[in-house]
Amino acid sequence: MKKLLGLWSLALMILANVAVAADNSIYIDQSGSTSTISVTQDGAGNVVRGIQGAGSDNTTPATIYGNSNTVTIQQIGTGDTLNFGVRSSVVNGVTGNNYSYTVNGDNATAVIDSNNGGTGVSGSNNLTITQTGNTANANFNILGNRNNITATTSGGDSNSVVSTVNGNSNTQNITVTAGGSNSITVNQGVGGSALSGGATATTNSNGVVTLSVAGASNTVGITQTSAGFADTTVVSLTGSSNTASITQNAATANTTVNLTSVGSSNHFTINSNAH
Repeated sequence: MKKLLGLWSLALMILANVAVAADNSIYIDQSGSTSTISVTQDGAGNVVRGIQGAGSDNTTPATIYGNSNTVTIQQIGTGDTLNFGVRSSVVNGVTGNNYSYTVNGDNATAVIDSNNGGTGVSGSNNLTITQTGNTANANFNILGNRNNITATTSGGDSNSVVSTVNGNSNTQNITVTAGGSNSITVNQGVGGSALSGGATATTNSNGVVTLSVAGASNTVGITQTSAGFADTTVVSLTGSSNTASITQNAATANTTVNLTSVGSSNHFTINSNAH
């Protein structure tokens, strides 16, 4: 009788382990050469899938058609969902894209689209996203040349970073610390799947964004839509409940915005246009 109970206990343990393992979903459809993929999911209910046309179908592959891409995905918390799609082509004779994503918190959502729709080219992009708190959000669309994006949100919950890129030599460096409920939106032209449906691309040449936020409930929006000129934005906010809206649209020359603020409940609206 004891032996029978022992067998039943072992069977229940195996079934429990299978149930937890099946709770996660990973579907990657890889086609191409010299690509390295490393995926780690620790908690239950985590999903890595493709860009959704509609609904939330886990059978949509996280497509990676690429040239020398290196992809590293890690989700440690529970209930995290990553919609990930990459279709790359050689641009300006340069390849070697790197994509990395780390969450750690629970119920995070993320979209990484580097020309997922196959409407253009996507080359030499480096993307690294690290989010720690719960209910974090990251939504990135990248199309263009030699883009380098690093986004780090940690500390509090419900931090969100949204970025669209269409252009040349763009560099973004976004860091959020100390608090939660921060919302960051960076638009360097229009990129990624935003080009589908016949939309017209607005390029951004040699744009640079360096952003640092330390606090909670801050809202920052940065838009660079110049073509053929260099837009540079450097923002450092320390405090909570601050809002900053910065627009750079140069027509004849380069533009530079450097904003530093210490305090809370400040509001900034900056339009920089060179005519």
